[in-house]
Amino acid sequence: MNTILEKYYKVLIADDEKGIRDLLKDLLEGSFYVNTIDRGDTIIDELTKNKYDILILDLQMPGKNGIEVLQVIRDLKMDIVVVVITASNDVQLAITSMKLGAYDYLVKPFDTDKLLVILKNIVEKLDLENEVNELREKVGESFRFKNIIGKSPKMQRIFATLERVIDTDSTILIIGESGTGKEIIAKAIHYNSNRKQYPFKSIDCSTIPQDLIGSELFGHEKGAFTGAIARKIGKFEVASKGTLFLDEISNLSFDMQAKLLRVLQEKEFERIGGNEIIKVDTRIVAASNRDIREMVKQGTFREDLYYRLNVVPIYLPPLKDRREDIPLFIDYFLNKFTTEYGRNISLDLQSRLYLTDYHWPGNVRQLENVIKRLVLLSTEHVVKLDIVKSVLEFEEYNKPKVKTNEIENKNITEITPEAVLSNKKNQDIAIQATGEVKTLDEVEKEYIEKMLKHFDYNISLTAKAINVSRKTMHNKLKKYNIAIKKTVIEN
Repeated sequence: MNTILEKYYKVLIADDEKGIRDLLKDLLEGSFYVNTIDRGDTIIDELTKNKYDILILDLQMPGKNGIEVLQVIRDLKMDIVVVVITASNDVQLAITSMKLGAYDYLVKPFDTDKLLVILKNIVEKLDLENEVNELREKVGESFRFKNIIGKSPKMQRIFATLERVIDTDSTILIIGESGTGKEIIAKAIHYNSNRKQYPFKSIDCSTIPQDLIGSELFGHEKGAFTGAIARKIGKFEVASKGTLFLDEISNLSFDMQAKLLRVLQEKEFERIGGNEIIKVDTRIVAASNRDIREMVKQGTFREDLYYRLNVVPIYLPPLKDRREDIPLFIDYFLNKFTTEYGRNISLDLQSRLYLTDYHWPGNVRQLENVIKRLVLLSTEHVVKLDIVKSVLEFEEYNKPKVKTNEIENKNITEITPEAVLSNKKNQDIAIQATGEVKTLDEVEKEYIEKMLKHFDYNISLTAKAINVSRKTMHNKLKKYNIAIKKTVIEN
């Protein structure tokens, strides 16, 4: 045994026969920390005082029998794996033990090799659980309130509110513009709560067709509808005891809102096409970038569901209203992307001040995207203001669109990368700030040529920077007859 397992886990052997206790102790001491006990009525006290990973339990013991011990372990939710041993070959006794949570069952006299195999499987199970818990703890640590960027007074007030309700079952409704970090807050709620050891699941209600979202939330049985070739477990069931984040909940249909309300009220549901009542204990955190109160007034969102969700409302401010946090985000994203891409890039003071003063209509997500582009596009170690301004030119997507009769007006919307690289037909036009009218193909060609120059005509880096595949980049080069400099070795 000691050649298979490391001496790490603690085993308690509970048997009234001294010969069995001595045999098992000699067998396992090389691989486990072993202790023995000879009475059933002292087992729970020993498990309470000392941490054990595995209990080898004889069912017939003085003071309290093994079945009674299993019942107490289950009722107290003790975290221990139990292997039952007994002289009785009663099948019903074995079934009862397994129902009470026993991992396995052996009948005396038992084969010690079989016990070793069982213990090896248990150790593998415990190792995997410990690894998952360590990973979950690492993930959770990054979402501790102290580690979330938010030193501004508004964010500190939000954290203070959440601290007060974090360990309750209250539903939380997060309202904020796109890109403000609603999912980050939802994860922080989960990983700071007493549910952190259970799953966190999320679903974006705006990206799933309304005829499929019921299956995503509640699951379905095999044959429930065309294409349901197997049973599917829904997010509510998977996230039981944990947290379910419903992003953009305002996109749910009225019918689905009614079904969701029932689950929140009754804490139970049926899979689509099934009759089994499934009870769940899932905390709900919902989010929207729309004013749900206004939707209630307009009759597009159920008032009863709104009040059920809005137990603890959280209003995330846009980035322009928390400027104290912008320098912190700049440093965070710079460190993230310079590490990821192996670049040594920093921003000069003017660039930092300009970014801090920018209005950020796309909020944190937009700032992250801009810093990423700066890291990728910069050919200098220190990014200057002119480079920052050139990147932000393509971020001006929030200006009003220009009507045909306003072409001569100097205050004209600038093009975006999305428009430049879209597959519009040649007759579509792009309007420069100078008033010059060009086809999108002409603008796209200029843009690609500029990016190629930035990257010393490296095709792979240029394609990555403008978010197209290498194959698409080659097609664009061929389409616009753009020649790559001969001195550059094509990658």
